[in-house]
Amino acid sequence: MGKSETGLARYEKVIAAFIVLLSIAGIGVSSYLTYVHWLDKSVVCVVTSGCNEVAESEYARLFGIPVAFVGLLGYVALLATAVSWLLSGHRWDNWPLMAAWGMALGGVAFSAYLTYVELFVIDAVCIWCVISAVFMVGMLVVTTVGLLLSEGEQDEVDFDSA
Repeated sequence: MGKSETGLARYEKVIAAFIVLLSIAGIGVSSYLTYVHWLDKSVVCVVTSGCNEVAESEYARLFGIPVAFVGLLGYVALLATAVSWLLSGHRWDNWPLMAAWGMALGGVAFSAYLTYVELFVIDAVCIWCVISAVFMVGMLVVTTVGLLLSEGEQDEVDFDSA
């Protein structure tokens, strides 16, 4: 399953499509949370009751910027990376996948920190934050699989050339 001179391998297109879908979903969640933060509205909280406690806590801002907006920027960057990878074809090789993996790893680490703060400091859980964390973990899984597949493809090419 190799790359053509002009395009991505099939698995790379599937990986990029998953990154696009998860990014769009993450943009939806983080846009909503940014919207309610900037307009000083209550967060609709369906499953848990701690959304507003989390959204109004001192941890809801990072250097004065809403954490939700930081997440929005992260998801937009992931989306832009995946779209540019799809549009570039083989020309950029796997650097967009590696960049997406790095962003997803950072997103998971930040989400883990925020989840810790929710559970052990604020003592409240925001379902929107949990959903965003799940999207980011999904992003990390998808990009890791993509990197492992691309490494296997590279080994296959090296084996064939020997």
